[in-house]
Amino acid sequence: MPYETCPRCGLRTYYVSGGECPRCGTPLGDTRRAARQPNWRPDTEPRGAVERVLAVARRELKMDTALLSEVRDGREIVLWATGNGRIPAFVPGAGAPLRETICQRLLDGKIEHIVHDAAADPRVRDLPAVRAVGVGAYIGVPLTGAAARQYVLCCLAGEARPDLSERDVQFLRGLVESVRPAVDRAAGAS
Repeated sequence: MPYETCPRCGLRTYYVSGGECPRCGTPLGDTRRAARQPNWRPDTEPRGAVERVLAVARRELKMDTALLSEVRDGREIVLWATGNGRIPAFVPGAGAPLRETICQRLLDGKIEHIVHDAAADPRVRDLPAVRAVGVGAYIGVPLTGAAARQYVLCCLAGEARPDLSERDVQFLRGLVESVRPAVDRAAGAS
């Protein structure tokens, strides 16, 4: 997947045909179209920038849900989410005790970035998200934001996904870096 530098704000990010810059919303791949946007301001966070990045992650990895959550006060709180409705429990504002989450296992180093078959994996199969919600596969990467706040960008599928690979983890790492500015701004506002 190629990288492209946004012609407006300079963010270097993954480019998907028809995609937009996750920081400023400028269309990528067609600089003539970007130049016609008269009201663009670099200090304005476009509505939905993080959701657009999550949609790219979900689409490219063929997952049911993509979300960015914050870890705070012993809980994992979903800040942004996008999905196809197959795993409806993960919506903005939803939260769970951290000890009951797959992301906690990732942050603790008990699992790697990918769980191919959550129902069969003894490290996560007894978690409520796996048993009750029906998470079949997981891929996630952590992000430390402003003021050392901890976040996780992850994608979930309702079925096992033995095809997920280290290349997919690298893709998510690139996406995490592209949402860092929005996450840091959101952290500064709260």
